Amino acid sequence: MSMTYITKKHDYVASLDGKESPEHEKSASVERLLVRTTKLTTVTIKLYRLVVFVRMIIFVLFFKWRSSTALAMISDGTTTVRAMWTMSIAGELWFALMWVLDQLPKMQPVRRTVYATALEESLLPAMDVFVTTADPEKEPPLVTVNTILSILAADYPPDKLTCYVSDDGGALLTREAVAQAAWFARLWVPFCRKHGVEPRNPEAYFCPGVKARVVSRADYRAKSWPELARDRRRVRREYEELRLRIDALHAGDVRRQQWSRGTAEDHAGVVEVLVGPPGSTPELGVSDLLDLGSVDVRVPAVVYMCREKRHGRVHHRKAGAMNALLRTSAVLSNAPFILNLDCDHYVNNSQALRAGVCLMLDRGGSNVAFVQFPQRFDGVDPADRYANHNRVFFDCTELGLDGLQGPIYVGTGCMFRRAALYNADPPLWRPHGDRDAGKDVAAEADKFGISTPFLGSVRAALNLNQSEQWNTTSPPRSFDGAAVGEATALVSCGYEDRTAWGRDIGWIYGTVTEDVATGFCMHRRGWSSAYCATAPDAFRGTAPINLTDRLHQVLRWAAGSLEIFFSRNNALLAGPRLHPLQRLAYLNTTVYPFTSIFLLLYCLLPAIPLVTRNASTSAFSVNTPPSATYIAFVAALMLTLAMVAVLEVRWSGITLGDWWRNEQFWMVSATSAYAAAVVQVALKVAAGKEIAFKLTSKHRASNSGGGVVKDRFAELYAVRWTVLMVPTAVVLAVNVTSMAAAVQEGRWRKGPAAVLAMAFNAWVVVHLYPFALGLMGRWSKTLSPLLLLVVVFTVLSLCFVLHLHML
Repeated sequence: MSMTYITKKHDYVASLDGKESPEHEKSASVERLLVRTTKLTTVTIKLYRLVVFVRMIIFVLFFKWRSSTALAMISDGTTTVRAMWTMSIAGELWFALMWVLDQLPKMQPVRRTVYATALEESLLPAMDVFVTTADPEKEPPLVTVNTILSILAADYPPDKLTCYVSDDGGALLTREAVAQAAWFARLWVPFCRKHGVEPRNPEAYFCPGVKARVVSRADYRAKSWPELARDRRRVRREYEELRLRIDALHAGDVRRQQWSRGTAEDHAGVVEVLVGPPGSTPELGVSDLLDLGSVDVRVPAVVYMCREKRHGRVHHRKAGAMNALLRTSAVLSNAPFILNLDCDHYVNNSQALRAGVCLMLDRGGSNVAFVQFPQRFDGVDPADRYANHNRVFFDCTELGLDGLQGPIYVGTGCMFRRAALYNADPPLWRPHGDRDAGKDVAAEADKFGISTPFLGSVRAALNLNQSEQWNTTSPPRSFDGAAVGEATALVSCGYEDRTAWGRDIGWIYGTVTEDVATGFCMHRRGWSSAYCATAPDAFRGTAPINLTDRLHQVLRWAAGSLEIFFSRNNALLAGPRLHPLQRLAYLNTTVYPFTSIFLLLYCLLPAIPLVTRNASTSAFSVNTPPSATYIAFVAALMLTLAMVAVLEVRWSGITLGDWWRNEQFWMVSATSAYAAAVVQVALKVAAGKEIAFKLTSKHRASNSGGGVVKDRFAELYAVRWTVLMVPTAVVLAVNVTSMAAAVQEGRWRKGPAAVLAMAFNAWVVVHLYPFALGLMGRWSKTLSPLLLLVVVFTVLSLCFVLHLHML
């Protein structure tokens, strides 16, 4: 059943009867069906909603009974007992609240089917692709080169595509590597067009054991396999030479040099056009290596940018680099759409750009600010020990939000509408008849800056977005010396002074998770977003498989989320344009690290009977049997939780293994990185101490040398101690010791309370199993904690059976 959200002021209406709204009738420039949106109404999703609401009712009844019981215990207990009961009730309320915030926004999932081939070539708009890199040591230039080559070889008109590379470290090594990529693209791009190979990342395509796939396209059906094999050998030889040149640059003195004899944090701004824009007419080429007589050899434009940095100036990390790219591209190509990619996220599906455009050009798509693609990763261990794929978030949470105002922006693999980044209102929220949204831009230099050419580009972008025929034309592009000079001035570190950049315009400052804040501001203004999952995956990147790197990554996300909560971008302060359930989703996204406070207290409770014999804790001792009502509530809550998990897995398409790995790593993160994030943000709020940013290493195992890497997952078994591991290690030790003491003292004979306590210990230990493997390093290959867990579960089962027999 087709569903389209028609957003009006203070009103969200779902159109399910197949009738088209007036907003749909106005966008008649695209007549063919580009996207089919289907609301999930299967029996599974209906049961899922029913069980969710049943569990919420059980929560209400449980807390009503729990509160009355707690009041009775607190009135007769000591100070310690009152404190423990208060903490217990507060923790249970918080866990219930977080579960509700997580589940409610996912109640209206939709699926979108994109018909990229239905979009005519002439209707494709211009596209700017932003690639960001900051440190050639943690982000190897060869990885960036492969990402650039995959972009340039994408199935998109070359005269409508421009690739911008931001080198935030100002490294001469990065600039030279990008220049090498631009040179090699003149061979790689025609080769990909000639044979329709996938993926169009040389490193991934030439991987040993992976046979090149010929895409079934009419233009290339006549090409024989021998010709492809011959061309492939020649192009691979050239690519190996490219690798050697980049490796030589990386090993030489170039790696330590910056532009203008500066440093990574103090250098001049640079904008350089490495490949100029091609003409609009296809050009057939001649090559000594390949037969390109019938192949269009045009290569999209490539622009290298390094923004100015000076000591004593705040540079706003990635958000500042993205805003510098936004201004640079505005005076050069000014494409209406922008694709944001990290330097390690290459284009895995050459049709991905077309798929994203379809969601923007489809009927009603004028209100879509951005299209978020799921993040997929290479090089993750087969067991996905630390839940790097994060499929629960992408294939469940983001998919569920697509039925509201849309998914959350998560940093990379996202296509934007340029007008939305300029703080423009979406069409459904503009005053009736307003067809000249950019007419007053020149009078708003205090918001955009004083550059006259840039203000003109903003006016053009906003007015172009209003035109019903905007998608049939491309904006004029200028890459001459004057335009490049103006672009260089726009990347100066003082251009944003006394403007609205980072506050209302562009990527948002003030947090290390600028992605979530930027998407929130767009949704708050009334824009919507869309989720686009393609087959094969649109983009693929790298993920940190080492435990320490993964924890630091999660720490950065958690700290950034809390920064947003304590900023003006708090979801509770958003206006009426934000969908109520979307508001809950953003609230959940920004407060989840607080869960660590209560979780750590719960997980450390087993330490109390190990270190004290104080009678004041008798209310929580194993000698106090739980009531039948308590056991019934716990059983009902656990049963409904299991049912929700199974049904969620079924309607979202993820596996139970994905769900379980997500649960395990959530426990690891909540007892380590989340707690550290709370401390960091508390220091920032109380003392103004800024949060340190640690760039994630993006090394990818290389397989192009002709042989297989000796140990592809060596990083997985490397043990690098960090203070983040201390709380989780303490929790693990406390619960293992508690179980051992319970078995040794025969505590399981003391009644149901003792059995429940041991079951809780086992629950914690099982969830921390990946953490235990990480601490064991290479020993985890042979001496797995799984054996210990099997023994523990066997003992617990025997204890439970014997206890039932003695009743």
